[in-house]
This record gives sequence, C-alpha cells and structure tokens, in this order.
Amino acid sequence: LLLPLTSIDYSLGLNDLIELTVHVGDSALLGCVFQITEEKCVTKVDWMFSSGEHAKDDYVLYYYANLSVPVGRFQNRVRLVGDVLRNDGSLLLQNVEEADQGTYTCEIRLEKESLVFKKAVVLHVLPEEPKELTVHVGDSTQLGCVFQSTEEKRMTRADWTFSSGAHMKEEVVLCYYPKPSVPVGYFQGWGRFQNRVTLVGDTSHNDASILLQGVKGSDRGSYTCSIHLGNLTFRKTTVLRVIVKEPQS
Repeated sequence: LLLPLTSIDYSLGLNDLIELTVHVGDSALLGCVFQITEEKCVTKVDWMFSSGEHAKDDYVLYYYANLSVPVGRFQNRVRLVGDVLRNDGSLLLQNVEEADQGTYTCEIRLEKESLVFKKAVVLHVLPEEPKELTVHVGDSTQLGCVFQSTEEKRMTRADWTFSSGAHMKEEVVLCYYPKPSVPVGYFQGWGRFQNRVTLVGDTSHNDASILLQGVKGSDRGSYTCSIHLGNLTFRKTTVLRVIVKEPQS
C-alpha cells in the first residue's frame, strides 16, 4: 500500500506534479519520499529527465545494488542524498543550467513488490542572479540566499561570512540556528556587523537572506552564505561594491 506524503506546502500523490523554480547556478533538492505500512527494502531508484512533451527521456541517475550512478551531462552535478533505507530517493542537482528546465521523474521499486512509486517535479529555471551588488555608503542592501527544495526539510543552521580580499581572514557576519521556543529561531550578528545586520529571509522555506544597514566603505568584499540541511550544505557568494559619496563643494 502506497500512501501519499503530506507536508505544509505540498500534497504529494502518485500523479501530482510538483513545481520548483530556481536560478541558473543554484542548487535544487528534488524530493522523492514515500511511506508504506510494511518494512520493505528499496531495490532500485531511477531519475529521468524530459525537456518537453515530445522529447525523449534521459537518465539522470540510477541506484541499484547499493550503487548510485549519475549519468550523461548530469554526471558531475547530481547525487542521491535521500536515505534509501528510509524510502527516500531524493536528488540534489547542483550548478543548475538553463538546459535543466523540464520534468524530472523519480521511480522507486521495492523488494518483491510489483508496484512502482512515481513522482514528478517540474523545474523552472530563471536567469542567473547578479553575483555583484553596488551600493552607496550609508545605504542598506539585501543579500539573498535561498536553498530551493520540494521537501519540507528545515535548515539546521545558516552562516554568513565576509572577506575583504583573496588572502584576507574571513569574518563572521551572522549565525542562525533553529530554537524550538522561538518561531523564527535564533540569530546573532558578530563583530563590526553586530548592530547592522538582520536576518530577513523566511527560514521555514530555507531562506537565509540578510539586510545589511548603514553600509560603510570597509564593507566592500565577498559575502558567503552557507545553509545547512542536516548533512547537506548550499553555499552562495555575493560581491559587494561600495561607492563612497563625493563631498559636496
């Protein structure tokens, strides 16, 4: 007996299509989880991709006999991250390309079972977000960082670090971790950013975006966000360029 898995945002049935939107260069977690009333081993997991209604299906990855094998142009960009022992065949797609837009279908087969669990995810790919931001001294700016996922996997931690140059020591900007007693968790700014940075992203949707206020000339440099979902980590770096206002004559 196959049962649908329900979460806050999605109702996952055998014939439901889940949609996910990402930007070029991002990572995407494509979930494939099911629940059964009996304990049965997963014997095979297949992930297929189709770019359109009349396009042929291409293999993305297959799992068989405890071996996970990425295929074709996805070879160096996908890996099985779900716990197969818990009927989880979720896939992590990294460094998303424009050509990755299409439908991803997961098929899971069980030991001594004729039924096949299927789930489809439609991936929409938007142009790459700017890797550089330019602001004036004294302004505020938002630095975005979102880990896109079809599953209700909550972030277990998020960190922001800053570096002013290639060989300069990294500074901690902000740390976040969930706290059961606080709906939005707990975050803390560090050092010279302590009173100028705020977590503004919706952490329940793996959004660790921050707002940096009162930008200074010394804030120019690279800001790296790390979102942790258990043993998964998504990183994104944004370069901030700061324009010093010229004194009025």
